[in-house]
Amino acid sequence: MADEKEHLERGRRTIFEKWGVREVVTAVLLSALTIVIMFVGAMLTLFDTNFQMVASGACGVFLAAPVFMLMTMRVNRFGSTLVFCLMAMLLFCVAGNFLYLIPFYVAGGIAIDAVFLRTGSQRQNPWWITAAWTVFSGLYLLSTLVPYLGSMDAYIEQTVANRGVDQAWVDTFLHFYSDPVWIAAIFVITMIAGFLGSLVGRVLTKRHFSRAGAL
Repeated sequence: MADEKEHLERGRRTIFEKWGVREVVTAVLLSALTIVIMFVGAMLTLFDTNFQMVASGACGVFLAAPVFMLMTMRVNRFGSTLVFCLMAMLLFCVAGNFLYLIPFYVAGGIAIDAVFLRTGSQRQNPWWITAAWTVFSGLYLLSTLVPYLGSMDAYIEQTVANRGVDQAWVDTFLHFYSDPVWIAAIFVITMIAGFLGSLVGRVLTKRHFSRAGAL
């Protein structure tokens, strides 16, 4: 009985280990780097509108996956995904004033931490981190759909006003995002890209991050 209590207490300590200044700074900096890389990845698809519609999210999560894995393993605290999601949410709010995405990102960050990255051993296991990032990739794609689920016309009108896109862009957007089959395909593509990016992160973790003392 005493051994069982000790085991449970040890488990609680590994889940709710205190954050220090170093963990907070590391989480914020690496979260910011992850978001920047996601943005750059999306920008790389701008050379073709059709490719942009299908792959902008996928390119972002693929390239950012190794940094997310590094952050999770280096910080090794419950709530690191929530920190990352909060920073991503702030970017959405600043970029488009999408305040209604706040509960979406908060709930998503907490759920991913609770399911996939709850314990210290999970946060040091690349496969658990891979699962977490793959799920986040799907949630990220869903979050980009939320702004126009209520009113497609209002979203397009706002996008034209804010970004100055032309009618060709609008037509291409409607071709992909008014078709449930294409939406489902893009959702799957984005999750696969997140998974493959995590596999790259796993290799980098073994070959470079560990040797460089980043972990």
